[in-house]
Amino acid sequence: MRIRYEAISHAGAVRTRNEDMAYIGGQTIRDDSDSFEFSIPDGGMKFGAIVCDGLGGRADGDRASRMACEMFESFVDDLPEGLDPNELIQRIKRWFLVTNESIMTAAAGNGMATTLTGLLLYYDQAYLLNSGDSQVYRLRHENFRLLTKDHSERERLNDPSAPSHLMYNCLGIEDAFIDVTPTRIVEGDRYVICSDGLSDYVGVDEIEQHSASATDLLNDALAQGAPDNVTVIVIEFMK
Repeated sequence: MRIRYEAISHAGAVRTRNEDMAYIGGQTIRDDSDSFEFSIPDGGMKFGAIVCDGLGGRADGDRASRMACEMFESFVDDLPEGLDPNELIQRIKRWFLVTNESIMTAAAGNGMATTLTGLLLYYDQAYLLNSGDSQVYRLRHENFRLLTKDHSERERLNDPSAPSHLMYNCLGIEDAFIDVTPTRIVEGDRYVICSDGLSDYVGVDEIEQHSASATDLLNDALAQGAPDNVTVIVIEFMK
């Protein structure tokens, strides 16, 4: 199987400061883009892709998202071979707690925080990761669906009138947690990982229509005025 990806992170049409950051395949991306295609070796590999949205309006949101991406990169690099699913899930959760403590310590009371959402491949295992309100979508056999659940007050209260930016969980707050969901990769799958700068302003149908291109999805957000930072990763698993 082969992997093709494209990632892009942009300040948007209104803000001058980009507090988002993406990490994929050894690269951190902010105010930039990257794309690559490669074959998965026999026996699988370690491969991670995340979007971190530093919370707008909070001090040092850009610093929080960078810390999360860089600590995730180190975590993936340091994972040993031979972990069973339970061992790996426990390692992910312990890493998350250490990362959360590091961000809270660095914040020194200024409230910096970030979402973290993405996909981790570990040889023959695959996991969805989520803390906050960034999102992962998947296109499989013409079925396009949201795979993650937002940790927002709107979602928790099931109240569409609640402000979309109010979250009860993300990196940088007390008692933060991460959802770790086992999944499987099927040849032909396409994943879209994005910050709410895309999903809050571009409809699901349009995201599906342009899901082959992170650049096209960014342009969709810019066409809607893009009042927030926009970060998008598109990953395709091909023959």
